[in-house]
Amino acid sequence: MSNLKIFIMERIDFIKEAIFLSGMSSEDVIRELAHDVSKEFLQNLAEPHQNENSMELLTAETREVEVGMFYYNKDKTFSKELIKGKHPSGVVCYVDKTGHHGLILALREKRLPWSSEKLWIDNMPEGLSGKENTSLIIKASQTQRKKAEAAEYCANYAYDGIKAGEAFLPSKEELEKSCPNKFAIKNSLKQIKKAQQLGEGFYWSSSPNTTADNHVWQQSFDDGRIFYFTNFTCDFVRPMLAF
Repeated sequence: MSNLKIFIMERIDFIKEAIFLSGMSSEDVIRELAHDVSKEFLQNLAEPHQNENSMELLTAETREVEVGMFYYNKDKTFSKELIKGKHPSGVVCYVDKTGHHGLILALREKRLPWSSEKLWIDNMPEGLSGKENTSLIIKASQTQRKKAEAAEYCANYAYDGIKAGEAFLPSKEELEKSCPNKFAIKNSLKQIKKAQQLGEGFYWSSSPNTTADNHVWQQSFDDGRIFYFTNFTCDFVRPMLAF
């Protein structure tokens, strides 16, 4: 190796170390060392270090969000690996074809009745999102003065950086989209301390079966089966968020 190459490699290592260890911005480093090297050269060297954290934290606009990623609700970011000092709010359970939109499964769940007082909603439209369904269920609960435990738990969910009113009881269709990704979901949940693993059984949706009074659609993450049950039985409730 020529003396020139050795000199260049040593200079590159020195500058990289200075940027990494000093905690200075690239502009400050450039001002300090401008008399030795060009501004453009230093900016090119600084770029990998400047973007080191941003490459770990993604946003929905990047189109790089994938099923199984960790989600941080405070700043609406995602990561492939757990990031030290950041507590995730949920796990990505579905991403649509655009890559910009999807669903996030919260870290906690309960076993609850859909409505212990047999709340029923007449003429509830089909094909609504879980967010829309949950809002209609809560309104019907207040109007009829009957409990809606599953929807209320999701609407009031306030854990792991999620604020009350942000989460919802997923629709039948949203559960159907998420269940095929159960292995990636389970693997990510296992990596998070205090996260509750998926239960072996059925999960309530927010979609009533319009052909049978007091029956609501449920989904199993174990085998993907879809059934409808009377809404006063107790089963799993796991809130979701959308992005």
